[in-house]
Amino acid sequence: VVLKEPSIERKAAMTRALAEQWQSGVVAEVRLASTPAPPLHPGRPAGLNVVQPKDAPRRGKGGSLASRVAMLHSLVHIESVAIDLSWDVVARFVDEDMPRAFFDDWAKVAEDEARHFQLLKARMEELGGSYGDLPVHDGLWESALATAGSLQERLAIEHMVHEGRGLDVMPKTIARFRSSGDKATATLLAEIIVDEATHVGAGVRWFSHLVEREEPGADPVPRFHAVVRRKFSGLLKAPFNDELRAGAG
Repeated sequence: VVLKEPSIERKAAMTRALAEQWQSGVVAEVRLASTPAPPLHPGRPAGLNVVQPKDAPRRGKGGSLASRVAMLHSLVHIESVAIDLSWDVVARFVDEDMPRAFFDDWAKVAEDEARHFQLLKARMEELGGSYGDLPVHDGLWESALATAGSLQERLAIEHMVHEGRGLDVMPKTIARFRSSGDKATATLLAEIIVDEATHVGAGVRWFSHLVEREEPGADPVPRFHAVVRRKFSGLLKAPFNDELRAGAG
């Protein structure tokens, strides 16, 4: 139901409510007999202009108000997709026989992403922007489709590579807001990046769990590199946020 919801505002509110119900034990079953398969594409607002990544508008470097709003718009969209990714990894791979702690982790990640979406959207609106004002791309969801057949691949590409890259680039984004005098946004992003490091940590933890389950004692690093070579078409290049990456595992 959350994945199919087209209103991101309702999707975020539903996510926070469902995560609370899971954490409190009100919802205890991951799958019921009537649970439908997850959709191939999640719900999106009517009129949202989704373009190819190469056609997405340039955001600038934060030197103007319009640039800062564009940067926030991009982050708001990323968080909206992250909500769907958090629930999709649960729903799509529900038959993987994972322990309850796996579902605990992704319910918490989904809750975080929903909260980030709400906070960033509110800040963007304070600066005069609205979600949907600018074109967005669906690169993150395209990666989800490419890894829909393997939990190992999904964890490696979405939650280790893409979210790990977010840790790398966020400090520069924070610095740009701060240098432009927008301390409120810089402070908000500095708080969000701490949560995002735990999300990468969840990806690392459960990827390692799967490797250990398949081959006890095996080093997960070569397996990760093999998945990246097979499923990630971009380049992993510096700068790397070594401190936060090390904390995430």
